[in-house]
Amino acid sequence: MDTVQNYEMKFLLPPKVVPVFESALEDIAAAVLTVMIEHGPDKGKWELQAIFEGKPDDAEVRFCLENASKHAEIDVPLTEIVPMPDKNWLVECYQSFKPLTIGKYYIYGSHITDEPPADKIPLQIDAATAFGTGEHQTTHGCLEALNNLDFTPKTVLDVGCGSGILAMAYAKTFNKPVDAVDIDPESVRVAILNAEQNKLTHLMHVWQSDGYAGVSEKYDLILCNILARPLMDMAADLKNHLTEGGQAILSGFLTRQERWVLKSHTDIGLKFVRRYRIKGWSTLVVQKGEC
Repeated sequence: MDTVQNYEMKFLLPPKVVPVFESALEDIAAAVLTVMIEHGPDKGKWELQAIFEGKPDDAEVRFCLENASKHAEIDVPLTEIVPMPDKNWLVECYQSFKPLTIGKYYIYGSHITDEPPADKIPLQIDAATAFGTGEHQTTHGCLEALNNLDFTPKTVLDVGCGSGILAMAYAKTFNKPVDAVDIDPESVRVAILNAEQNKLTHLMHVWQSDGYAGVSEKYDLILCNILARPLMDMAADLKNHLTEGGQAILSGFLTRQERWVLKSHTDIGLKFVRRYRIKGWSTLVVQKGEC
């Protein structure tokens, strides 16, 4: 059987706009991987690598880059699409993933052989074809918010779960069931795999859903780390799926977009609880009913 030639493109981005480009490319690429540059003249920037199964259409890629650049208010990145060497690119990527400590959470890849710190909650996540290894400020902000919850939710939903990292963090923190949905079937597959690796299959229920379309229950806590526009568009659905007194952790948007995201939720009666700002990115906590 003939194998499909993989192609890739790489370019550097300011950290603030990484999720914008990830979202723009995820529909046409087999995988979108990002890593922060830690040394040299580009230190602090992020390298985005888009991987394609077969040669993509140049015009389609250009259209996605131009739209993302317009939304991010930066120049279109200069890049070229080239054939990839015949090797396991995903294995190479996750082997470069270093452990992270965020609050009480310790996030590490399967290539790390050291025992996790005894005083931390371990989350094993390999870099894969779904967003969410804890490296980005949006995931960081959500974990900080989860770390500082002032109540114990009994029912939880993770919308746009990606790798499942937030759902897993909740399940391991509270030892309670959690539902997780994503529009992308590959993200659903990865989240289920991560649940298995973390021995959480008895607590995590993961399925494919376009936002709240496939969700019928109400929840004490909703986790939603996506992008500003989808958050604003789904604000009413979020409110309808929250129990009275329930809270939502919202992220995936720039600090300069925060006021619009917050307004779209407070305008329909949700109450502001608190915010987290990390290097130009915001995470909001809102509540249904009195705080």
